Amino acid sequence: MKNSRGIYWGGLLIILGVLWLLRSMDLLHIQWSLILPYWPVLLILAGIILLLGAKERNASGGLVGLLITMAVLGGIVNKTDRAIDTDNWNFGWNDHDRWDEDDHDDEHHEDRDEDYAREHSNNQGTKALNGNYKYEMEDFIEKASFNLEGGAGSFTLKGNTDKLFEAKTRSNLIGFTSSTSVNKLDNSATVNLKMEEGDISIKNGEIKNEAKIQLNHKPVWKVDLGIGAGKGNFDFSDYKVESLNVSTGVADMDIRMGDKMSVANLKIESGVASVTIEIPSSVGCEMRIDGALNAKSLDGLDKVSNNLYRSADFEKAEKKIFIDFEGGLTSVNIKRY
Repeated sequence: MKNSRGIYWGGLLIILGVLWLLRSMDLLHIQWSLILPYWPVLLILAGIILLLGAKERNASGGLVGLLITMAVLGGIVNKTDRAIDTDNWNFGWNDHDRWDEDDHDDEHHEDRDEDYAREHSNNQGTKALNGNYKYEMEDFIEKASFNLEGGAGSFTLKGNTDKLFEAKTRSNLIGFTSSTSVNKLDNSATVNLKMEEGDISIKNGEIKNEAKIQLNHKPVWKVDLGIGAGKGNFDFSDYKVESLNVSTGVADMDIRMGDKMSVANLKIESGVASVTIEIPSSVGCEMRIDGALNAKSLDGLDKVSNNLYRSADFEKAEKKIFIDFEGGLTSVNIKRY
């Protein structure tokens, strides 16, 4: 048993260390999109080793465990391939990066805002490589939906705007598209922001695609966030968020909720990710967790039953947040503020 554990952990650390070292030295260039679909081969090798090494249970057991772990990781990452569009990823250094252009282009972007507003009035989509998006707030809008589809990059949502929606995007090679529609019959609006498909450049370990987003604080919002990889910092403390759905692959997510609604529902599905959720101490919280190999740090939540956690004041709290979390190999953290 000890030999089995040594082979498992030692082999895993050696593989991860070698891959990371070669990548840091810019000596490793792997087209993962060509390799990941064949992750079941690792399970086949594990089965062969079990058949051939039946007498050496300790040694074969460790190697089998290592192969199964790598297969699970490969399967999870391959599952997120559609969202991340890894066929177009470029893991080499890209010296033709247009990210560091001077900010004097902002004046040009401001001139284009009027064009975006006119296109919005005609319910037309807009797109730009580096650009601004603004949609006017109508007095009749009482509820709104915001849908974000981001492949890989850095996404920030914070602060208020007198517009219905406002976003500033910057990208090295990929543009964004955005559209909005309104429905006067039910006093609602829908806003979409989507990253186009294309090459993704990674330089010095950073993805050079960014979107900074602001919403109007008056409507009751339903938010749907889809992020393949990268980092997301979403501060909803100033918004009336009725429901929030988050789907992410390999990402670092920070989510801050507020106390503007009597009931708020969060549904989070994540792959290999780190997710931190901040919740006001005045709000009762119930959280359900489903998934394997998750690391948990649940500040202020007590275990009620299997996979169910609640704050001590949940039943008496006037305002409540319900969290449904599903993930694999994820670090999930709850913080109270």
